[in-house]
Amino acid sequence: MPEDPPDRQWHRRLLGGDEAALREAFQHFSPAVLGLAYRILGSLTMAEDVVQDVFVRLWEQPERFDPQRGPLRSYLLAMTHSRAVERLRAEASQLRRIDAAGRQHGRGPQPDPTDALVMQETGAAVRRVLADLPEEQRAPIEMAYFGGLSYREVAVALAEPEGTVRYRIRAGMQKMRAALQAEEVAP
Repeated sequence: MPEDPPDRQWHRRLLGGDEAALREAFQHFSPAVLGLAYRILGSLTMAEDVVQDVFVRLWEQPERFDPQRGPLRSYLLAMTHSRAVERLRAEASQLRRIDAAGRQHGRGPQPDPTDALVMQETGAAVRRVLADLPEEQRAPIEMAYFGGLSYREVAVALAEPEGTVRYRIRAGMQKMRAALQAEEVAP
């Protein structure tokens, strides 16, 4: 009988609560997870927090990883991307709130309300259209445009060929453009 591949072994052991399996997975995958988080966030401290979040989630919810759907590395890197993008969005939101509070107190120029409304509506439309894309197109677009990764880096993170990643991004962007034009948001 052939031996289980390492991902299946880790999965089985993690489901059984084997702390040594978590340590081994951490030692094996944490450099890639930290590297991706750092590239997205640009802050080592925030990247280290994301690494901790990813491995804590793996420990607490090992059943979410399915070795039938792909390698553990891809699963962890996809989770890393998601956590890092969430972190970026939270940071951006906090900066916007701080900036808005400063403007309310008379600091800084006041934006034109019409421009602000158009930007807000456009941003909401883009987020809505992006969320409607299939995961296979949405994830690489988010990684490339929000995460600042190159096509090659996205391909490595998703364990996909670079050509496939390019095609999925292009197809997703075409769908987004069509959807935004239908909503009369984009030219």
